[in-house]
Parts: sequence; structure tokens; C-alpha cells
Amino acid sequence: MPYLETGDSTLFYTATGAGTPVVLVHGWTADSIDYSWVIPLLEQNFRVIAYDLRGYGHSAPADGYGMDRQLDDLRAVIEQVAGEPALVVGHSLGGAIASSMAVERPEHLLGVVVLDASYAVDEAGRARVERTREQLAGEHPEEVVRSWFFSQAGFTDQTPEWLRTLVLRRVDAVSPAMIRAGFAARWDHAPIAFRPEMDHYLARRTVPVLVIHRNAASAAYEETTFQHPASRAVVLPGGGHWVQVERPDDVNAAIQDWWKTARAG
Repeated sequence: MPYLETGDSTLFYTATGAGTPVVLVHGWTADSIDYSWVIPLLEQNFRVIAYDLRGYGHSAPADGYGMDRQLDDLRAVIEQVAGEPALVVGHSLGGAIASSMAVERPEHLLGVVVLDASYAVDEAGRARVERTREQLAGEHPEEVVRSWFFSQAGFTDQTPEWLRTLVLRRVDAVSPAMIRAGFAARWDHAPIAFRPEMDHYLARRTVPVLVIHRNAASAAYEETTFQHPASRAVVLPGGGHWVQVERPDDVNAAIQDWWKTARAG
């Protein structure tokens, strides 16, 4: 199995296909298996690199899990596995990592793709985040994730049962400490978490950005922050949070079509 040593962790990754490198970053309580449905489509035109975040999947635990550490890991994957600047695709927490990378370390990127990222909440949303943080501090944070966070916020009536099973079984495999650490990685990084601070932060993404969201209002908000003329927002309504699992063909088509324009630009 391929592993990358980062100093305080060991990251599991896979690399398939050939062409422009694309690095896939998964979300909270998940691992790179979330991209299994779209990897065979992307690798027809890209070199696709998918890794497990520190402490998740087959990657080792680490000393810290904050956003700075996540960006260090992503930089290491780009430099040592891709070997050149890459496109970065991030889902959920991975979308926050990808957007933060575009702001803080753009020299490593060709562009970013953000899949249904949950960030940029308003004051009411900030209060919900803090309530969730308090609930996760209890003895069984996995129950908070299972019974409320994903079941109410991530699934819809159209979510297939096999996807619910996949997501919720993986929650059971994550330690309470890692559940809390993953939540903090996104919401403790204030510039990417809350409005109005985030308005100015996202506007510092100067690379091409593709946002794929199930929510039209969230996609429209991201559009107000775009700086690069090739940036684009695509709405895929009617599905749940795991757009790359439920609609891999649509996600692949959106990425391929956008990259033709972004690459030319």
C-alpha cells in the first residue's frame, strides 16, 4: 500500500490514471472511499490522487488536526505525490480545506472544486455550531452525528439505504476524539467558518473555482466571492450531501466541462 510520511502522521493514498493531477479530499468522519464512484470517471482524463485525512481511514493518528496541519498534509501530497501544482477537489470538510488552500497557499494549485461544503454560516448558524460542539463533548458524540447531524442535515428522502448504511457504519468506526477533532478542524478556523469574516476570506481565492452544491442559495453566495473569470457554480438539486456518490456522472461532467474553460484561461 502507498503511504506518505508527513513527520507526525502517515497518510494512505492511491494514485491512478494519467494527465493533470487531481487531488481528492474527503469529508468529516469519512475517508477516500467516498470518491470511489467518481474516480473511474475522472481518471480517464486526469491523474487522480485520493488520500485519507490524518486520523481517518488508513491514515495514522497525529499530534494535531487543525486547519494548518490539514494544509501541510495537502501540500505534502501535492509536492511529493503529484509532483506539480494540482487541481484539488474537496467534499464537505474537504471543501473547507480546499478553499483554505486556495487562499493561503495558492502556488500549489491549478484550481479548486468544492463539493457541497458546509461553511460560511450566519449568526444563527454560528449558534447551531456551538450547540453541536457542546453535544459532541458528551460521552457519545457518534450518536449526535448519527441521529441528528447526518440524518437530518445530510440525507433526504431520496438518499438510498445503502448510502445511509455506508455513512453511518463509518461513523461507528471513528473514535470520539477524532469526531471532535474533525469538527474543530473546520469550525475553529474562523475565516472559513462564519460570515461576514468569510466574505473577504473567500474573495482571496484567485485560482479558478468550481462549486458544485445541492443548495442554490449556497452556490449563489459562493458566486459573489469569485475572482477568476473561469470560476463557476453548478447546482445539483434534489440529492443529499454526498453528491459525488449519488451523482458521480453529473459531478464528473461538471468538472470536465469546467476544466476545459479554466485550463484554456
